[in-house]
Order: sequence, then structure tokens, then C-alpha cells
Amino acid sequence: MIVSSLLLMLGLASAETLDFYVAPIRVLDRTNTQVIEQVIDGEFAFTLSSAFSTSFKVRNSRGTYTPVLMEFEDVRVFNNKTIKYHYDCDYRLDPMKCSFNNGHFFVETVVTVDDNQLTVRMTMYDPQLQVVNSGLSTEEMVVNWIKQQEVTNVQNTARDGSKTEVTHTGLEKHPLKWEIPHHLLEKHIREAAAELWLGAKIRL
Repeated sequence: MIVSSLLLMLGLASAETLDFYVAPIRVLDRTNTQVIEQVIDGEFAFTLSSAFSTSFKVRNSRGTYTPVLMEFEDVRVFNNKTIKYHYDCDYRLDPMKCSFNNGHFFVETVVTVDDNQLTVRMTMYDPQLQVVNSGLSTEEMVVNWIKQQEVTNVQNTARDGSKTEVTHTGLEKHPLKWEIPHHLLEKHIREAAAELWLGAKIRL
């Protein structure tokens, strides 16, 4: 196991490309009372990862971090549709295990939704399944309380034509609760992806 791991790391260090597999977005619904909009394109994380894939840094032989394309010729990003043409494994069944067995990086995106908050977490794992970096985006339900109080205006007109106005303020009623629910948007995936890739520093 130690020898195979060593050979794997040596292969990565001498390779001309770095390969990443980006799994489809998983949505975990933890809501009990709310109906929260949580529909998203499952491959959107892959699309964004492809766009950001050359923005991370790698450690060079001098021990400093430089842009990846200064050390490697290319970065390849795969999804369910494209990975099967390069690696032999059932990525739909167990993508993390396949990534480990084939010695490339793995990126997962998990959306967790409950009654009060929505969280998007993207995590990048190296070929040894150690976390390289993560990106996070959240949105919370907004609750506004509208104050209610009974106010009565009484206007009297005297015989001489003068007017008087009396304002009566009654008891304050229980305030109205106005909830603005959170919902999943493309911007949440984009924010998490940007934080993940722009902040990643890979040690090979």
C-alpha cells in the first residue's frame, strides 16, 4: 500500500496534466415545515469548475506556490458523461472510491436546506482523499415583525366651525410575522466554486 501510494504521488509529480472529477450536486432536504425552492442544474458545479480550473496554485520544487499552468501543461475536468472515456470505474455508484482508485482529484458539492438556512459547500479532495480546500455560501430566511397597534382618530366640529381632532391609541396587538424564505440560486454555487478554486493550494 505504501509502495503504491508512493508510485501514485510520483506519477502525479511527473504528469503533464492534473485531472479532476466533479460530482453532480447533491441536495439534502432537512426542512420540516417550510417549502423551500431548491431546484438547480446538477451539472452546474462542473460547468463552473471548468471555468475556474486553472485559477488554483501548486507548490513547485522551490517550495513556493505558483499558478498551475506554470507547472503543468493542462488541467482536465470531468463529469459523469466524460469520465468514462478516460477512467474505468462506475463513478455514478461511488465517485470517491473511483477517484481514489484512479489517482485523481475529487470535487463534491452538497446543498443542505432546512427551515431556516441554506448552505452550499464545495470540497476538493486530493488523490489520497485529503481535503485541499473548500468553498461555502449560505443564505438565511429573513423574518420581519410588523408592529400592530389600534389607533383611532376622532374629529369634532364645533358650532363656530372650529375643528378638534382626538387620537386614541389602543392596546398593542401581537405583531405580524412576515417571513421571506431563502431559496437556492445559481449565485450560491458560483460563490462556493470561486472560493474553492481561487483559494486552492495543492501540494504534490
